Amino acid sequence: MHEIQSESDLKRVLVYLFRIAEYENLANDMTRNNVYTENHLIRGDSFHRWNNVMERNANYLNVITYAKRLKPVYEGKTYVETVPCFFSFPEAESEKYRFIYEGMETYAFPLSGKHIINGLYLLSIMNRKNLAMQDAPFYLESDIQKQIYHLLDIRAVIFQCMLVDDIHLVDRLYEAKLYTIYLLK
Repeated sequence: MHEIQSESDLKRVLVYLFRIAEYENLANDMTRNNVYTENHLIRGDSFHRWNNVMERNANYLNVITYAKRLKPVYEGKTYVETVPCFFSFPEAESEKYRFIYEGMETYAFPLSGKHIINGLYLLSIMNRKNLAMQDAPFYLESDIQKQIYHLLDIRAVIFQCMLVDDIHLVDRLYEAKLYTIYLLK
């Protein structure tokens, strides 16, 4: 979890998440499977996959406009949370997803089916909401960290996305990341 201290910090975070401007080189074929939404965690609004750079640029501007309407306070009230989301395939199946790309071993998954990626995203959201009802882990020391962990006094969610274009193997599970930008009361 990181504090966003200014509008320029917010823009920098969004540029990274949308894979535009200086981060456009991070975009690859898997970018089309990234899932973006404004506030699904809190209100349950619909979510979208934006495939090309023009769509991502346009929606970056939409999120900036949405954020300005919410009038964020940046002094200790705006944060981005990164939550690892783990999934797996049966051991026999994972071999067929392994390949060498630019000299490095990596994996390619059949996530292009809308129901598969949407299911993964919704499962991650449900698990994140369930975490809020559990005791905070020992390493969350500050009141702000605990407040966000428990989803308490959240004024709004500016933006949320799941990036599946940056999946890593961790202890025999595949990890994608769920990012949420919160405004606190």
